[in-house]
Amino acid sequence: IPIVYSYTTKDHINHTTLCCHKTNKLHSFQTAIISSLFNNTIDIPIVYSYTMKSQRVSHNSSLNALKDLVDADDKSVLTVSLSSSTLSDAAGDGAEGDDAISTEPPSCEFCCAFDANSHRVRGKNYNRDKKKVEAGPSLFRYFAADVVEVDEYVREGFCNLPNERVQLALKREQEMHSKGLPSDMPPYIVAVNIIMPGPPKYHLVFYYAVDDMSIIDGTDGTPSSKLANQFFFGDSDAFREKTFKLIPRIAKGNRLVKKAVGTTPVIIGNKIATTFVRDDRFCEIICDVTSSTVAKKVCSLVNSYAKSLVVEMGYLLEGDDSTVLPERIFGCIRLNHIDITQLRRIEMKEEGNNSTMLR
Repeated sequence: IPIVYSYTTKDHINHTTLCCHKTNKLHSFQTAIISSLFNNTIDIPIVYSYTMKSQRVSHNSSLNALKDLVDADDKSVLTVSLSSSTLSDAAGDGAEGDDAISTEPPSCEFCCAFDANSHRVRGKNYNRDKKKVEAGPSLFRYFAADVVEVDEYVREGFCNLPNERVQLALKREQEMHSKGLPSDMPPYIVAVNIIMPGPPKYHLVFYYAVDDMSIIDGTDGTPSSKLANQFFFGDSDAFREKTFKLIPRIAKGNRLVKKAVGTTPVIIGNKIATTFVRDDRFCEIICDVTSSTVAKKVCSLVNSYAKSLVVEMGYLLEGDDSTVLPERIFGCIRLNHIDITQLRRIEMKEEGNNSTMLR
């Protein structure tokens, strides 16, 4: 693929490197670009610039989002140029980004994944030495986000809504299997649904595909799989509440907001009401920010600065002994300058005992 990267450092020295050069710090950025090509996430114009503090680019990151990422403590500015022929060649490759489950309804353009390895998590011997280690790659594959304005909060879970992506994918799966064809529905989906205080009332729902069930059913022999099996398939919501953990970070934004949000990992169930909607094919974790006065104030502050913020969140299960350590992040999400006045809107309409949706 004919890709040339050029960047200028703070000392105004110009550098250029080809895509075949894998020994410098641009290698992970190169991986992101190539993956984005084959996931059809690059738009024209095809020249992008952004400022980078460190290697935070993952193979899941879209350039639509990366072009807006500017760290406050930047070290270098990078420009990427791509040929139109490269785009057209890549677009016809049938990549997973073209799956209907990612596009029906359209995924939120303000959201993308990022490199989980930029976080540090509890190591194997954390209980003894209190050392944290690099998290490594995310366990699950991020594929879509819904940032949706509502009249009334959807507390029964987005994965159960008949006109939203998970139920639509399950319906397609039945139709495809009846014809002997594969579908875009992964074996299992994990969704994180954050109920945000208004106005406007809205949900942040992030979807992750589990493409290999052995990483969550305890059969791959890893500590994280053992813990995930108890979390996703066990009977105790109390265990799930004390295990689900969030690592927040404001990558770019107002100092007041950065201080209010912080970067300390938190057990969500200890701070706000957390419920779990489970099915054979999915688990939706619903985090109700409106249940806590303190959390509401922090999120209201974030809402007021949303268009100027880059917010990053990593999700994981807390390991409390060596049999379930080291910890692994199962999914990450980055919200780039989100505009809460430009959200997809759904309305719930009651018909007898059933709820339907008006888009």
